[in-house]
Amino acid sequence: MKKLITIILILAMLLPAAALADIPDISDLSFDELVQLRDQLNLAIWSSQEWQEVTVPIGVWKIGEDIPVGKWTISAASDNPNVGTYIYYCKKLDATGMEASWEGSVPFYQSIENEADGGGWYPTSIDIECQEGMYLIVKEGPAMFKPFSGKPDLGFH
Repeated sequence: MKKLITIILILAMLLPAAALADIPDISDLSFDELVQLRDQLNLAIWSSQEWQEVTVPIGVWKIGEDIPVGKWTISAASDNPNVGTYIYYCKKLDATGMEASWEGSVPFYQSIENEADGGGWYPTSIDIECQEGMYLIVKEGPAMFKPFSGKPDLGFH
């Protein structure tokens, strides 16, 4: 019986090592290569069927590089009832690279209220069709991205 338990313990210790043997060695990659690999992994994770939602921090994000192309439902991600989220969706950035450019096209802007506020002046979520090469700017508080699941049935039959 002791031999059987010993063999099972040895096999249990070897299985994780065997599973890791298929992962490529990334120790020789440069910083830039690691960042590129991370970005590719993030896009692959977002595109998988198992993925449900992700919190996007405050910042400027390029569609197709940082955020996958597609239709997303976006809501405020903060637990603080007084923190909403501001979403800008635009074609160009201004000279600072941190704000939407009003030159040549008018960017989309929407304030999103935190669900804890109970809804009021602003919606608690919005749906955006994110297109390749556009920019999405998240301000004031983080945003929660979920795959768009369709419009609700209004009951007209």
